[in-house]
Amino acid sequence: MGKLIAESRVYRLSGLTPILGSLPASKELRTIYISQKAPMSELAEEEAEMPFDLNDRGLTVFNRDRQNRLCVMGYQVKGFFKAALYALSGQYKIAGYKSKVDLMLFVEPRFIPLLRDGKPIMMEDDILERPLRSQGPKGEKVSLAASEQVDDPWSVEIELTLLPPKRSANIKGDPLDWEAVEAALEYGAYHGLGQWRNADYGRFICERLE
Repeated sequence: MGKLIAESRVYRLSGLTPILGSLPASKELRTIYISQKAPMSELAEEEAEMPFDLNDRGLTVFNRDRQNRLCVMGYQVKGFFKAALYALSGQYKIAGYKSKVDLMLFVEPRFIPLLRDGKPIMMEDDILERPLRSQGPKGEKVSLAASEQVDDPWSVEIELTLLPPKRSANIKGDPLDWEAVEAALEYGAYHGLGQWRNADYGRFICERLE
């Protein structure tokens, strides 16, 4: 059998601004949310690993692992990479970047504990409430959204594994390589992780540990 060639690197993402939970607290809404964000093969396992069952339909929360630590999920980090590479498309023209992130870039662990001073964060610092405005048949509608909030400083440590890009004269555009991955991580200082990122929540700086 051939030997799979891949390289792994470990990074620490250190929060510059508070981060908000993005998982719907309602179990019904949570199932819909996860099915849209995570591969279907992971859905049943992820639901089984959730030790909480909140019923507030207007609240978004952090996931918890079996030790009840507040966590960011690996698929959320992948979603960040897709958004970052889209934003950086003027510098890195990676054709099919979404599928390349899915098939070539891997994030570990699946449950990524939020840390402060090197220790797991076990409870949110606050609940952030804010108005949401939307247009409906009868005009503008205002509703209230609420999210669990973890204040900065916070950090997460992730291991990224990247398969080497296929290089060919027939392939147009830039490869998904470590230069592009680390540029995307630098973009986290401007647009980060979690809920309400457009309001500067979840921004971070990155450092390589290994």
